[in-house]
Amino acid sequence: FLPNFWSRVLTLSWDSYTHQYITEQAILNVTLDTLQQHQGHHDFQDRLGRSFWRAVGEVVHSNAEMDFLSSTRSDPVYHFDSERVESAVAMLRQFWAHTLLSVRANEYQSARHSLGQLFHSLQDFYSHSNWVEMGQRSIYLHLLQPKEPAIPVAEKCSHGGMLDSSRTMGAKGGINKDSTSPLFSPHHYLHAEAAKLASEDTLTVLRDLRDTVGHKTFLRLFSVKQAPALVFVIDTTGSMFEEITAARMRAYSIIQNRADLSGRPGSFLLVPFHDPEVGPVYETDDPNQFMEHMENLMALGGGDEPEMCLTAIQLALTHSPPLSEIFVFTDASPKDAHLFDVVKALALTKQSK
Repeated sequence: FLPNFWSRVLTLSWDSYTHQYITEQAILNVTLDTLQQHQGHHDFQDRLGRSFWRAVGEVVHSNAEMDFLSSTRSDPVYHFDSERVESAVAMLRQFWAHTLLSVRANEYQSARHSLGQLFHSLQDFYSHSNWVEMGQRSIYLHLLQPKEPAIPVAEKCSHGGMLDSSRTMGAKGGINKDSTSPLFSPHHYLHAEAAKLASEDTLTVLRDLRDTVGHKTFLRLFSVKQAPALVFVIDTTGSMFEEITAARMRAYSIIQNRADLSGRPGSFLLVPFHDPEVGPVYETDDPNQFMEHMENLMALGGGDEPEMCLTAIQLALTHSPPLSEIFVFTDASPKDAHLFDVVKALALTKQSK
């Protein structure tokens, strides 16, 4: 497919689907569907602000770059060209693995970059291979799902079209379906069918990604605004034995008070800390489940008086949306006082209290 809107203008193929259009529409559709499933919100325009479109733009830019960067534009492995199907499939799966690793490490910019690369190769499969010519009318699941059956697929050695320097050499012609222009795409008459399958597979990848990492993480990946959370950071060392019940009751009171004042918060987070351990973070949208989980908190062990309080607050800030309220319960001074400036800066950036 052509990379973006401007390439469609230059080739005078106004009705061609581009990598940009397929990618933007897929991300928008799955994001809106996720918002509806996850929270039942209808104020979508407020949730999909500049930050969302900036994140989408990063994916689109990474996708288009594959056709422009010297390191990727002529390498058939990135574009399913020159009979390199197996190598291209392996590369596709590497992009998927890297995307997952980056998302799980909260490295969302890196994840968006590799996702754009993945989409480019995935979409090119339908435009550059003979999948459509074989009469296939559904997506090729084996590309990213090794357990699905493999089907023999090939590409013409010559890509074809005016932009292909090898179009008059060796295996002349080509089968690309990148556009509706006969000058640039020998199989232009199959462009719409290839675009339909590329769009469907792009949607499938996004849904699989969402189901793998979870709805909330998926929305964070695309910088969708999230409702502020109520966060409780609680010291569970032995010295808190008598205070832990009071802290739990105070947390219940805060949750109830916020529900009465402004409706239910977007989510509830709990970050326990117990020198030297901090976390794990517990998160739920259900206040009843959250309160049940807090019932299991016990104050045990401990030794010296200072505790890892600021590390716990940093973890809470990292995992909570902007504008969240964070309540800290402890009877100790911080052992990790060197983190004060870092935590303060993070709190100011997120405008959390």
